[in-house]
This record gives sequence, structure tokens and C-alpha cells, in this order.
Amino acid sequence: MNNYTIAISGSTKRTAICAETLKNDKNFEIIWILTPKPKIIGRKKILTPNPLDVFAKENSIPVIYVEDKIDESIEQKISIAPDFLLVVDFGYFIPNWLLDLPKIAPLNIHPSELPKWRGTSPGQFSILFNDEDSAITLMKINDKFDQGPIIHQDFFEVNKSWNHENYYSHAFNLICKDLGQKIAKFVFAKPQPEKSPTIITKLLKKDQTFVEWEVVKMAMKGKNIENQKPQLSKLLEEALEHNKSLSLTLERASKAFSPWPGLWTIVPTQKGDKRMKLLELEIEKSDCDQSKNTDRLVLKTVHIEGKEPSKWNDVKNSIIK
Repeated sequence: MNNYTIAISGSTKRTAICAETLKNDKNFEIIWILTPKPKIIGRKKILTPNPLDVFAKENSIPVIYVEDKIDESIEQKISIAPDFLLVVDFGYFIPNWLLDLPKIAPLNIHPSELPKWRGTSPGQFSILFNDEDSAITLMKINDKFDQGPIIHQDFFEVNKSWNHENYYSHAFNLICKDLGQKIAKFVFAKPQPEKSPTIITKLLKKDQTFVEWEVVKMAMKGKNIENQKPQLSKLLEEALEHNKSLSLTLERASKAFSPWPGLWTIVPTQKGDKRMKLLELEIEKSDCDQSKNTDRLVLKTVHIEGKEPSKWNDVKNSIIK
């Protein structure tokens, strides 16, 4: 393998893991980092650098900071064009001049089996839509959203106990094995189909992960959606249409949305309506009637606002029937 220079753009611990892997690869030299400026975080308002920024400082790698967008001021600060630009968990629109900057290719790591689950939350959607298998993809970036030619994919089974953090941790551990060798395969990149078999994933919002208490009670009784039309967010409606089971959809949602923003509802208590997070749910299989989907949703662990997370059996009597 040749010796390559590489620049890395990103911010999260997943970006830092990729950077650490390449730092330890004798065939690669990281020549600069592009990352957001440190932000004020927490009640104590402490100025906090992101994980990639910390990695760069610990390894004496030059850092170029981004504020609102990648503009001409950023271009002026870049003095060396790398062989590769690797983008991981960056969150900024990348202008054409930056895509054209690397001598060989701009690259991206996307944690889904592209062309499935293009967008910003692939792990959450893979879990919500009950995928059996998934992948993490190394691709060349082009001017189309998550549609660049695929260089390498690592495939894996989606463990039903995972939340989305478990999903991402497993995926990035896979891609980081011999990451340098995978990058060097760029000449064998294969085009993606233009159309994806799945919807585009987006950043999740709390209103998308709300479910009415009456709907939860339906699932707890093993009822599915027939003539009744419960109020679900558009995202949960789409997942329900795919999964064909209300109980399964809510159980998958509890994993997909954990730890943030969480699957939640509003329950009536003797002290008024309270927000309740559905932390741990299970499916209880029914052998009574195989012709119908009668699997019941079982609440295991919940978190009612103002209280500590608790077993459902310990707090269910505080809910007004």
C-alpha cells in the first residue's frame, strides 16, 4: 500500500474512533482536522471541545474550526490538499470546492446498508423498522445525498436487544478494522442505484416519538390496528405499516429512540397528567389464535416525570384507569 495523506471532518466519538484507527496506520498521515468550535455545555456553562477536537489536540494535529457554515474563510485556512478527505458525523453542508479539494477522493462512512436508510438517523430507522440485517458503508462522496459509489460494506445482524447507540458502536467497530485497507480500495467503487428502497432518515424530534396512552393500552391488550385509527406520528405510522403489528412497532420504537429522544406518552395520575417514558418493553407471544396478530406489549421499565425510573408493576397502580 502507498502512503497517503488524509484530512478528517466530523465531531463525534465515532469520528474520533476512525481518526484513532488511521493515526495508528503507518500508511496514512492525518494532516488536518475540520470540526465545530467548542461549545458551552451544561448548567455550569463549560466550554467543551468535541471528541474529534480532543483527539486532534492530544495528537498535535492542526485543527480548522467551523462555526455556522463552511465558507470562504475556511478555504483560506486550508494550506495543504490531502489525498483523501474523510467525512464522519459532520452535519454541515459540504461545498463543491471542498469535495474537489482532495487529490484522490472525498469519502464518507455511513452506518447503513446503502442504498437503504440514506439520511441522518440510519441506525434508529433500521431498529424501528425491525431490520434483521444491516451494514456500514464506506463510499465516495458525490453531489447527490448519500448516493456516492460504494467502496466497501461490512454486514452484520441487528441484535434485537440493541438501542441505537449499541447499533452505531458495533457498526463503527466493524468498519474500523483495517480501515486503511478499505479506503485504499477506492478504485473499485461501485455505483449505487439512484432510488432507495427505504425512506430518507432524518434527525428525530420529540413530537415524532410520542404515542397516546390509549394506543399503548391497545398494544398491551394485544390489539392491532383494524377499523380503529389511533393517533400516531407520521414516522410511527410508517413503521406500523411496515411492521404490521402495533405491539412490535412500539417495542422497536423503545429501542430505536433510546436513549434520546425516547418513546413517551402522557398518563393520567392522581396528581394530574404526567409524562412517562417507555424505557423497556417486551413482546409476549400468544398461542391462542395463530390467524391473528395477538402479541401483547408488556411494559417492563418506565419513567414517570418527577420520579425515578421504575418497574411498571411498581407504579402501575398510580395510573388512573
